[in-house]
Amino acid sequence: MYTLIACVLILATAQAGPASGGEELVRKLRSRYDKIDATGCGQRPLAPGNGVSELTTRIVGGKESMPYTWPAICSLRYVQEPNNHICGSNLVKNLAGEYYLITAAHCLNDTRASRYEAHCGIHDRADESEPHRIIVHFNNLYIHSGYNSWTMDSDIAIFKIVTSLPTTMFISAVCIPNEGWTDGEISIVAGWGALSSGGSSPYKLHQVNKPIKPRSICEQRYGVGAITPRMLCAGLPNGGVDACTGDSGGPLYTYRENRWTLTGIISWGHGCGEVGKPGVYSDVIELKDWINTVLNFS
Repeated sequence: MYTLIACVLILATAQAGPASGGEELVRKLRSRYDKIDATGCGQRPLAPGNGVSELTTRIVGGKESMPYTWPAICSLRYVQEPNNHICGSNLVKNLAGEYYLITAAHCLNDTRASRYEAHCGIHDRADESEPHRIIVHFNNLYIHSGYNSWTMDSDIAIFKIVTSLPTTMFISAVCIPNEGWTDGEISIVAGWGALSSGGSSPYKLHQVNKPIKPRSICEQRYGVGAITPRMLCAGLPNGGVDACTGDSGGPLYTYRENRWTLTGIISWGHGCGEVGKPGVYSDVIELKDWINTVLNFS
């Protein structure tokens, strides 16, 4: 028998984070961002192969992200408790270029959209003085009709944003994938969740590398009935890297065709980084039809 831990972010067991931000860092990031198309999705100031390899090759075990390099991630909070991070979330766009926010359905104890807000364009979730922070509000909340709080099937929800959002190097949408993932594909998980099971949560965004596991391995670890067709797993055989409490709703990113895609949504797992227990994510490609319906016809 296993225990479902329905909150997941980044188990950071390794070194402290990278160099802090500053005017020089922002200047360098902006110079890179200005060379790409800021109107599309899945773009960021840094990408694999541009000389900043530490973002994709030296984060096994978890480390602080370079500031402002994941512009689609937001911190979801209650309007009445704006200083308390609830879950991660991800900015996406519809065909008309309007922003929506995707998160995990299990994060939402209240189904009224007006009770929530998201803090976007941030690195330090507690630093109210960060100059790129924009607080967004919502007028609609869509929870997948197949969501099951016991099995965690179809663990996805989408907010319709009413706040006007610019597309900048600090705030932009991630892409919805056009095709499914492959076994062993390297992904990146990011969030503000706990650094260990039962441990404290960092103020600054962290990230970790995780390979996507074959479905057969996932079913072997959790049981065939526990892993539905709308789930995927990612992790290392010996554990030690994972999402943890506070990371739910955040991203599992993969880099495809020069774009970052939202391949998975952090959903559940057994503890944080336990041996033989990979993290479980909502499989975005399997939920794509529903996502597109909400984004373009709601």
